[in-house]
Amino acid sequence: MIYVLLLIICLVIFYNKKGLPIFLYHQVNHLSNVNGDLFEEHLKILKNKKMKTITLSEYGEGKTPKNSILLTLDDGYYDNYKNVFPLLKKYNMKATIFLNTLYIGNERENTEIEISGMGNYKAMKNYVECGNGITDQYMTWDEIKEMSESGLVDFQCHSHKHVAIFKDIKLEGFFKGDEKDSTDMYLYGEVKEGYPKFPKRGEYSGPGIIIKREFFDIFREYYIKTLKELDEKEAINLGNKFIEENKDEYFIFETDSDFENRIKKELLLNKNLIEKNLNKKVQYFCWPWGHRSKKAIEIMEKMGIKGFVTTKKGTNSYNPNWKMIRRIELRKYTVEKFKINLFLGRNLILGKIYGWVS
Repeated sequence: MIYVLLLIICLVIFYNKKGLPIFLYHQVNHLSNVNGDLFEEHLKILKNKKMKTITLSEYGEGKTPKNSILLTLDDGYYDNYKNVFPLLKKYNMKATIFLNTLYIGNERENTEIEISGMGNYKAMKNYVECGNGITDQYMTWDEIKEMSESGLVDFQCHSHKHVAIFKDIKLEGFFKGDEKDSTDMYLYGEVKEGYPKFPKRGEYSGPGIIIKREFFDIFREYYIKTLKELDEKEAINLGNKFIEENKDEYFIFETDSDFENRIKKELLLNKNLIEKNLNKKVQYFCWPWGHRSKKAIEIMEKMGIKGFVTTKKGTNSYNPNWKMIRRIELRKYTVEKFKINLFLGRNLILGKIYGWVS
């Protein structure tokens, strides 16, 4: 037993500072779980420990000095420009931002910041109803260009719309009618009481199910007349039978070919918009919600995507596995938790164990 313990201690010592941690943020503002002051405290810790922030592109080029670390932000929110960028300049640190390009416009009308859920819901509602998803909750192309040209910020793909697909026709429950979720808005339109809840996954995760919009109101009528007063288990059983009886008329099941064509079109929009506006090659993709697919990797590699970034916890080596880049999420981390995760992420063996048990 003592020899096993000694071996573990030796491995921990040997692999210390051989891990390359990547931290994940979304919004950084007074409404989010990581505000500007807390983000700055993270940067101060990195400075004190003499960490070298690099971009994802630099990581891919092998430009990884000792004590390398990546800071990443998903989606492209306006506060990344307003709050994060000034701090990166202040501390001369770098970051990589993964963009959802549907929501990015050329001009800014206001600087009021909303929490992401509501901002995304409003943008998607406008897209569904009017065909325009541009919102001031995201950065403009001029702001993105300024950040890119500074040399401090790298921009990569995160999908054009960041939406979901239906993955199964088995009921999960019923909507109350007051939900405000952007993915539901995309799939259902504005939800009403009695609409059926179906399982969802990120649109790059595999073939999905297309449900004709008129079915939701047909199901709602059945719910109000037959299911509403029943206990949930019985209502779901009867609801599933109703769905089975109507699936041939209202449900379309994507083939592998349908899936491939859909994500090719979606990725090209995302990739081409970034490359056109920034005049740079885009080679990396961050999975929406971390929902991955081996088939999608095969498809996107043929389209020039070199590496795939996940939400799987753990650390990375200085010779990365580009099919599975791991990150540490920081939505609710205090300064102390940041320090602990930085310690774990810098140790390759501890970071791998952290990933396995998470």
